Amino acid sequence: MGNGNWDTQQFAKLLLSSQREEELDPFTVMTFLPIEPHQHVADIGCGPGFFTIPFAKHLLNGKVYGLDVDEEMLEILRRRVAHVNLGNVEIMKCGVTDFPVAKETLDGALLAFVINQNEKRESLIKATHSLLQNGGWCGVLEWYRQETEDGPPLEQRLDPPEIIKLAKNVGFECKKWRDLNGKQYMVVLRK
Repeated sequence: MGNGNWDTQQFAKLLLSSQREEELDPFTVMTFLPIEPHQHVADIGCGPGFFTIPFAKHLLNGKVYGLDVDEEMLEILRRRVAHVNLGNVEIMKCGVTDFPVAKETLDGALLAFVINQNEKRESLIKATHSLLQNGGWCGVLEWYRQETEDGPPLEQRLDPPEIIKLAKNVGFECKKWRDLNGKQYMVVLRK
């Protein structure tokens, strides 16, 4: 899940920066999701845990699965989880569309800025759909298809209607979408 010429440590620092947290507060994002304290939720493409740790703090009687393809990012997350002493986080390496979580067992999933990085976009959304119980939710965060100083290349970005179409193709229903900060948005899906 690297970013061009950046090494993983530099990229992780950027992802965990206070500037990013000001633009994209994880706790504010959670208020837009139907997340409940008892649920089991996957943070797919979790990186160093920008959303994983806030989710774990909210899921007092639940569990968060931090899944990523990058072992170095997962190691950073392991250290961060140990530092804050959270016992409800399970950290696992995954494939691009192959997740080590039993099908139809999760209440929710988060795909934060991972669809734009994936060439198999519909397969990723379909694999996420398969993890959810009926009625389960999926939060998708992405970059608008517009020029910004930061973020992925313009040709990788998807606007909300593109995400909604991909999601409907695999059986999701779009419940709502909203702007987050003028550069990024969130779509909430239901199985």
